[in-house]
Amino acid sequence: MTRRKKKSSNWLTVLLIVAVLAVAAAAGIYYAASRAEKDVEDGGLTAPAKIELLEESKAAQKAVDDILLTRDNWQLTDNGRSVQMETVKSGAQITWNKRELAIGVPAATELRDAAGWLADKLEGTKLKTVRMEETTYNDWDSVRLDIAISTKAGEGTKEFVTDVVYFYHNLNLEKPDKDIKKEPATTRSHHGKLAVIIDDCGYDIDLVRRLVKLNAPFSFAIIPYRDYSSDVLHVINGGGQVAMLHLPMEPMDPSAMSEGKHTVLTSMDDKSIRALTRDMVNSLPGISGVNNHQGSKATSDERAMTAVLKELKSQGLFFVDSNTYSKSLGDKLAAQMGVPTGRNNIFLDNSTNEDEIIKKIWQAAAIADKYGSAIAICHARPHTVNAWEQAIGEVKASGLKLVPVTEVLH
Repeated sequence: MTRRKKKSSNWLTVLLIVAVLAVAAAAGIYYAASRAEKDVEDGGLTAPAKIELLEESKAAQKAVDDILLTRDNWQLTDNGRSVQMETVKSGAQITWNKRELAIGVPAATELRDAAGWLADKLEGTKLKTVRMEETTYNDWDSVRLDIAISTKAGEGTKEFVTDVVYFYHNLNLEKPDKDIKKEPATTRSHHGKLAVIIDDCGYDIDLVRRLVKLNAPFSFAIIPYRDYSSDVLHVINGGGQVAMLHLPMEPMDPSAMSEGKHTVLTSMDDKSIRALTRDMVNSLPGISGVNNHQGSKATSDERAMTAVLKELKSQGLFFVDSNTYSKSLGDKLAAQMGVPTGRNNIFLDNSTNEDEIIKKIWQAAAIADKYGSAIAICHARPHTVNAWEQAIGEVKASGLKLVPVTEVLH
């Protein structure tokens, strides 16, 4: 009788241990899953589609303000803020807030010392300085300091810049109106016509909205069959701007082809090329014209290009050769066939550096001055939109005539 009780007790102990281990394992799985959801890059686990760091970045900007405002002889100018987006390796889309600050300091203060003072004050906080360099601000000597927040990214961390701070000498600080910074009038003067085409619309709607809000007569080329293709068409039409089809065409490198079956290929017969082109045009009702997406191989193939242009002519559309290949025949054949046409003169955003993009905008202005008109292409990308938001005021004030692409075709 006693032995049976002991055996029963042993089984109860085993069952209790198994139950405890099961609960612990379940808790471990739940913890690991919850940690993975908070990671920006999860090293193979499922990442969220979107991660917003807007509140964190705004809190970081307030912390920077609190430090700078302790210097009562420095003058702060907030040049504006913009929402940034970046897709990380896991596929998650990170959204945060970024702004530009200009800090006027007395002439006796070394600019690098001023930037270093702020960087030192950030030591020990959650903020990090990721860049310090000598540059210019409104043509004045300055030191640029980039400040970022860090967040978990897989096994490490990733920085997102929340403040770009320019330190410059403000010679007006000792005068009674020191709190009013008079920005220098633009010294640039231009007279040509510049048509700007924004390529790759359709991947994101917010970037297109920001460009439309600039009230500049940009022309927008939409990739067909993308998540936001129809939505951005509606936004563009609502802004009264030119909407185009960004027609996918075969590049020289097959591995670089981005749009799969929705691409005009040189291996297709004329009937198939026209049918595919017609379908893509019809997917964006009300567009005015077309330019090529990629296409170095197809745009330099006379037969394939002619088939495309026949379809465009039948629908009364113009064609702009994106000039992705120097031997492209698009604009030449279009002119011969009586299709209104033009050719891209310059790409503005081969670099993601916003200062470089702005320099390219002014290079395009110089080309427009030289020839009377020019076409420039850039893309619906965060750095490009930021650059235009920074430059648009001076561009408009310079006398450069921004025009719809329809005004520079021949």
